[in-house]
Amino acid sequence: MARTINAQARQEKRDLIIQTAVTVFPEHGFSGTTFALLAKKIGISPATILLYFESKEELFRCTVIEPLERFREPFLAFSTYEGTPLEKILAMIDWHVQMVANTSSYLRLVQYVLGQHQRFPQEAEALYHFAEESMNKLTAVIEEGQAAGQLQKLDAREAAWGYICFIQGVGLVNTDESSSPIWDSMRRVGIHMFAPVPVTNP
Repeated sequence: MARTINAQARQEKRDLIIQTAVTVFPEHGFSGTTFALLAKKIGISPATILLYFESKEELFRCTVIEPLERFREPFLAFSTYEGTPLEKILAMIDWHVQMVANTSSYLRLVQYVLGQHQRFPQEAEALYHFAEESMNKLTAVIEEGQAAGQLQKLDAREAAWGYICFIQGVGLVNTDESSSPIWDSMRRVGIHMFAPVPVTNP
């Protein structure tokens, strides 16, 4: 039992370090972020961080990639959602807007990495792979919706890429609380990006 509790406490401390690093790295940059700065914000000693991460490079890599892995399943859940293509897209937009409304710090970190992709090639590659995977799955749903007559004929891949850019931008620009009405507005905008076919009454 004690070993289980210790393992849980260790994981919680590690998670706290990463959560703090998510906000500090984009604010201070890689060079400006030190273990001393992180430790002060957390309330621990810099040496404690070294018990979990051998270097700042390792911490940065984990800070970028590990949250991405946690986001993958809920972000891509629309592709296996039970329903019509349009219902999948509506559910996807609702999930995505809710996610980005609560992850603005991580989105700023993503932007920081992509803006310096040559400096952080491993981290950038993981982000590019995630974006490509998302775009491929969304393209398939859009094409399915077009074939079913639920979506107007657009270039499906362009529409998917435009949406990926839109949802990231929404999370970066809006700083409102997740309960703000602005997020409902963004849901409506997101829906129109896919050009749903208007429903006519018989």
